[in-house]
Formats: sequence, structure tokens, C-alpha cells
Amino acid sequence: MNNTQHPRRKFLQIGALAALLGSLPKISFAEFSTVNAKGIMVREEEGIHILTRRKVPITVKISKAKDGVDAISFCTEEMIPGRKMRVHKHLYHDELIFIHKGEGTLTLDEQAIEVRTGTVAFVPRDTWHGLDNTGIENLVMVFQYSPAGFEQYFIENGTPVGMRAKERTKEEYAITEKKYGMVYK
Repeated sequence: MNNTQHPRRKFLQIGALAALLGSLPKISFAEFSTVNAKGIMVREEEGIHILTRRKVPITVKISKAKDGVDAISFCTEEMIPGRKMRVHKHLYHDELIFIHKGEGTLTLDEQAIEVRTGTVAFVPRDTWHGLDNTGIENLVMVFQYSPAGFEQYFIENGTPVGMRAKERTKEEYAITEKKYGMVYK
């Protein structure tokens, strides 16, 4: 398999599975590339590499601000064993989560669901969710937001990899949480 086909193939697999599940809003390729009519390709090592305030590495692969895509954004995150993502919800964005590698427990509303490599979860806006890496290896999560825009929350609150960590107050975090519709339980 050619390496240039790998990211697109994963995107198509995730989208096809979600379409089969009937949970996703219908997104056409025309909507996907609303501003960039020629499409976008991001290689494995490319993207905006940041550390979240939890010191978790996230890569923003496709973003509204950088790429001009309105319909979706696309990110990856790697969680070490024992790491927990706080239960939260997004008020303005749906989220599609694909477990690329590893295993853990996904909280979806009040349910704790075991997940492993290949699991896909659609999380509609205003739905409580979180993820714990309960496995013995790093858990790699690929996720996208619809519409695009929430990925900017990570960029604003995080620190580019290799830079000194941003020091922010609770009040500063509260401002960006409100701006992007992020609510923690």
C-alpha cells in the first residue's frame, strides 16, 4: 500500500462505517472541501502538534482556521496507559471517535463501554463522554468534529510541542470553554 493513500483510506473507512450506522449527518465531499475545492491531504507526520493542558499530545490534522474547511475537523490523540479524559460534552459539535490502537473504557452518557482497536463511536453534541486508557499500551484515538471549529479549543489552550507550556488561570480556561461550548462534568 502506498503511504499517500493511508490517511484517505482511514477517513473513507471511518465515514463509510458511520454512514452504515446511520448516525452521522450526511456530509458530501463537496461540503468537506468547501473552501479548498482541490481537497486536502495531510501526511502522518504533518499537522499542528500540541500538548493539551493535560500534557497529552494531540495533532490537529484538518482545521477550520488553517484549512478553511467548515464541515469537519480531524485530529489524533495518544493516551498513555492509565490516562483518563475527563467526562465532558460539546454544546455545538458532534464528535466521531475511532480507536486506532489500544483499549479502554468509553463513557457515553451514563454507560461505561469497553473499546478496543477498531471501535467507532458517534457522540452527538450535548452528550456526556470521556475515555480512560485501561490497557497496557498507548491508546491512539482519531476523532473529528462536525461542524469544524472545536479543534481551535486545543490550539488556544495547548502548547505547541517543543515550546514552553502555557500557564493559564482557571478564569482563562473558563473563557475558552464557554467560547467553544465545552462543559466538564
